[in-house]
Amino acid sequence: MSRAQASPFGARLRRFREAAGLTQEELATRADLGAKNISDLERGVRKHPYPHTVRSLADALQLSEEERTALFAAVPKRGGRGRAARAVAPEPTLPEPPTPLVGRERDLEEVKAFLARPEVRLFTLTGTGGVGKTRLAVQAAWDAADLFPDGVAFVALASVGSSSLVVPTVCRTLGLRETEGTTPREALRVHLRDKELLLVLDNFEHVLEVAPEVAELIGSSANLTVLCTSRAPLHLRGEQEYPVAPLALPASTRAPEPAEVLASPSGRLFAERAQAASPAFSITEDNAAAVAAICWRLAGLPLALELAAAKSRFLDPTTLLSRLDRALSTGSTRDVPDRQRTLRATLDWSYDLLSVPERALFRRLSVFAGNFSFEAAEAVGPAGEVGPEEILDLLGGLAEQSLLVAELTSGQEVRYGMLEPVRQYALEKLEQSGDAEDA
Repeated sequence: MSRAQASPFGARLRRFREAAGLTQEELATRADLGAKNISDLERGVRKHPYPHTVRSLADALQLSEEERTALFAAVPKRGGRGRAARAVAPEPTLPEPPTPLVGRERDLEEVKAFLARPEVRLFTLTGTGGVGKTRLAVQAAWDAADLFPDGVAFVALASVGSSSLVVPTVCRTLGLRETEGTTPREALRVHLRDKELLLVLDNFEHVLEVAPEVAELIGSSANLTVLCTSRAPLHLRGEQEYPVAPLALPASTRAPEPAEVLASPSGRLFAERAQAASPAFSITEDNAAAVAAICWRLAGLPLALELAAAKSRFLDPTTLLSRLDRALSTGSTRDVPDRQRTLRATLDWSYDLLSVPERALFRRLSVFAGNFSFEAAEAVGPAGEVGPEEILDLLGGLAEQSLLVAELTSGQEVRYGMLEPVRQYALEKLEQSGDAEDA
């Protein structure tokens, strides 16, 4: 990576900050950004801030209209000379994030560090549905774009119904036209051979059969890097997996201070999305405990928190907490995929990818309200459907699909568990199956 050079935007931001008499840390606090973000912008490490980031900085600096205009004018245009001029796609394919990324500062820095390592050619973000893999991938791709002279290409695979359509979809995204006598696979391999490109493949879990073709692309292009989001790893040699965990929770639900709830990533995300739905919303002494309880009930899952927070326009946190299941079953945002409009739709997507034996065990494991041992999983395994020797493989499959969490205790014992929203979904499936009493 070349040494960063100060950009016009960074220099102007520094002048405005110094004129306001603020340190980088003070400006970061006012703008609700990380101090490192301010440092990266001023030093030119990050050259393309998002519009909402510039607005936050302008508000925090209390700039006049003329100064705000000057700050926005200093932002380099994407698609100009240099890196963007060599981009593979005929037009930008990486979506602009509609909202700030909350609570992922450490994850973002680690992902960018991996993408900067030449030996990391396949990087996979894994995690349960609704945990924010796509959002993190998009942010990381924007921030790391300067590392890839030939640009970034984002390929959404959720709507691709067959593995055979993956390569043609990538070709269309890259603007490749079919030519007589050349297959899409051959055209793609030739096109990427000399490219120093970041290829983002979003929602890969339902097309895992095509993973060997991803390996072939990487093998035939010395400088291609592939960033995948998937609920399960691709299981390819050289793959670097990065599990995306739910957001950290408030320290306590028993009479927490508002500042304590806001200090947690899950509490901050809920507050920001609630304020977007109801500008008058704030976390107070009266509702802090309810907000903290909502975060805990939803296990810090960003999608669930956002769905719940959207109801703040007509439900206070205490009332919302008592009707949380209903709140998560109705969608509120039209510009997201159907599978993300409700938590149930997201979990349905994962459940439908399971084999019949995996579904049976998944349902029966919902009887455990806390974590459990391998022996306990054997005890509730579906008798007559799965032999004891198969339980281990099925547990591994559920963990790989991010529906089960496996943790090593201090005593070196592996314990399993489900995030509470996932367990409630599995429990409902168990009751529908008529197998609940036996389990």
